[in-house]
Amino acid sequence: MADTALPALPGDVIDQAIDWAIRLTYNQADAETHAAFAEWLALRDEHRLAWQRIQTLGGRFAGLPPELARQTLARLPEARLQRRQVFRLLGLFAAVGAGAWGARETTPWQRLVADYSTRTGEHRHWRLDDGSRLDLNTDSAVALRFDAGQRLVVLLRGELHLHSGPDNGSPHPRPLRVSTRDGLLEALGTRFSVRLDEHASLLGVSEGAVRLQPQGGGSTAIAQAGESWRLDSIQARRLDTPAPSASWRDGLLLARGQPLAELLAELNRYRHGHLGCDPAIASLPISGNFQLDDIDATLRFIAQAHGLQLHRVTRYWVRLSAA
Repeated sequence: MADTALPALPGDVIDQAIDWAIRLTYNQADAETHAAFAEWLALRDEHRLAWQRIQTLGGRFAGLPPELARQTLARLPEARLQRRQVFRLLGLFAAVGAGAWGARETTPWQRLVADYSTRTGEHRHWRLDDGSRLDLNTDSAVALRFDAGQRLVVLLRGELHLHSGPDNGSPHPRPLRVSTRDGLLEALGTRFSVRLDEHASLLGVSEGAVRLQPQGGGSTAIAQAGESWRLDSIQARRLDTPAPSASWRDGLLLARGQPLAELLAELNRYRHGHLGCDPAIASLPISGNFQLDDIDATLRFIAQAHGLQLHRVTRYWVRLSAA
């Protein structure tokens, strides 16, 4: 389908709409600010049109983790060029101001703001300036925001493992925090993993403790070594399961009686395409230590060990069934 041509908007109107989007989304606007916005919106038809375009693209704008957005915006002076650079970063400026309307591409800001990232099937580690060790699992990305007040690691996608360091070079120890779309996790002398899934951030503490603060302002909680927690924007909740293994750092996936369907979903994170199985064997318990650098070999081993058939529709579409 061809893009729909829309009328161009004056540059000053674009800048004003961008300004309102920033103020209303990230600056905890009060009643006076909302009243001023309503007055601006009613002043001209062009204002309403510009705001409609901002709202249409709001999913990509709002998708930026709040802590990262606030710090990024705080660095920028109140200048037109800088404001437009913010929206170019989010991939929105061209669509707001131009006649061509194309909102189908995926959000580009992760690729632009990430300091460290991994591809599908890759896991890597880095030693950070403060002495901490950062590990990233498959298809993951983080942005670092270290300043005089804190050491902030923003998890943009995927999974990380963090071993807090002594904060080398800082005259005063700074808190080490991980920010996700769901809230803030502060290290209390610790090693821990954080993983983003579709609805929440999953925490596993290997050593020490971690303080959790939901984005929506709910009660804080302290997670201890050996525990796993689920953090969403409303609350932090301890899970019954123990902290998951971070064996992926060594290229291994550990399974202890894991249902086959769950194991395949986990293995699928490390390759392109689809892994599946027949419903009749979905709950088959699987145990073992599986290599992540050769998923095809792992699948062959599972099939042989449990008497299953391995079907390859294509190299990207693989399915297991009963023999």
